[in-house]
Amino acid sequence: MEENRRALRFLFTANAISGFAQGISMLAVPWYFARQGASGTFNLVYALVTFVSLFWGMYAGALVDRFDRKRVFLVTNIVEGAILLGVAAYGFWHGSLPMAGILLAFTTTVFGYGIHYPNLYAFAQEISRPEDYGRITSTIEIVGQATSVVSGALAALLLEGLPLGGQYQLLGTTLTLPFAVRAWPMHQIFLLDGLTYVVAVVLIAGIRHTPVLAAQVELGTLWKRLRTGITYLREHRTIWLFGLFSFSVFVGLLVELNALMPMYIHNHLQAGAGAFGAAEVTYALGALSAGLFVQRVFLRQPPVRSIIVLMLVAGLGFGGAAATRSVGLFLAFHLVLGFTNAGTRILRVSYLFAHVPNEVSGRVNSIFNVANVLLRTGFILLFTLPLFTRGTNVVWGYAALGAFIVASALVLAARYQELANPVPTPTATGA
Repeated sequence: MEENRRALRFLFTANAISGFAQGISMLAVPWYFARQGASGTFNLVYALVTFVSLFWGMYAGALVDRFDRKRVFLVTNIVEGAILLGVAAYGFWHGSLPMAGILLAFTTTVFGYGIHYPNLYAFAQEISRPEDYGRITSTIEIVGQATSVVSGALAALLLEGLPLGGQYQLLGTTLTLPFAVRAWPMHQIFLLDGLTYVVAVVLIAGIRHTPVLAAQVELGTLWKRLRTGITYLREHRTIWLFGLFSFSVFVGLLVELNALMPMYIHNHLQAGAGAFGAAEVTYALGALSAGLFVQRVFLRQPPVRSIIVLMLVAGLGFGGAAATRSVGLFLAFHLVLGFTNAGTRILRVSYLFAHVPNEVSGRVNSIFNVANVLLRTGFILLFTLPLFTRGTNVVWGYAALGAFIVASALVLAARYQELANPVPTPTATGA
């Protein structure tokens, strides 16, 4: 229906605008700590924040299934925007930001992700027809990763700046810049981030939609509503198994991006923020290509089989990064990582759309996110040990993540027949 098509366009646009500046902030914070020689401290704080978000993730899923999804978007964007703008204002007032202010902005974004993505997918499922699920999830990925391409390139520019008269090679031609770009301090980056939340709120407020399938909203206490999601997965163990292990590439990506990549580039490759931003851009290009082509490439293959193949490729890619010391090969790895992570996410979300009722999708996805958080916390705490932070030992972290992803793929392969033909699940409320 035309009304819902317009609603989806507004939703995708708002998601892209807020995601643009979020991407810059989430790159800027870990790189800031890497330059200060404090990656171990950041990883410890990141592990703590990730663990605390475990409890928020469970509550967030219940909120998504209890309240109007548009309203959830509005409230969360208003709160996050206000915090980011407040942190930026403090920085402008004092001329710089203390470490606590930088970590507050980072924590706000991490907690925002905990409710944003369950709500985004639940809302998209609510206003889409089943035959459009694959196209919708692909579009979400395309829009998100196209935004990441721009934000990654801009992040490198804002973090390091460009000197006057700097020379750069482009297609065999040497370019000399007639201007300089001054590096932005953290409070200016957070100001940009906060302002995009304001734009997102305006766009979301303009959404008008009609649910395709009217889901029954479950009332009662928070624990009662959480228990319904847990009971659903207990009664549909195939969905639980699939959701738990198919998330492994995403776990590896987040841990690599925030805990390992700054150390890998700074200590192992001995490169600068340009390589950091370039890795983000190549990752986004790989993910963008997955959004454009994964449905066509794997159209004739069962989704579970395709996910297993992509996971194996990603795991081998981590092993390749551990065994080499080349900026070019590292960028190629990120291209592959972008394609495999986005490809598994598109296929995974389409699979869950088809097999999980919309009235419990928020809680089910939040439970998967909780398992995801526990795994990430464990890896991040592991990688704070001197074994991984000293010198070039960060490569052992890449090897560990690669082994984890390959092992997860083998678990799914061992249960392939069961996963390929799950028991139909028409409803779940009141289960």
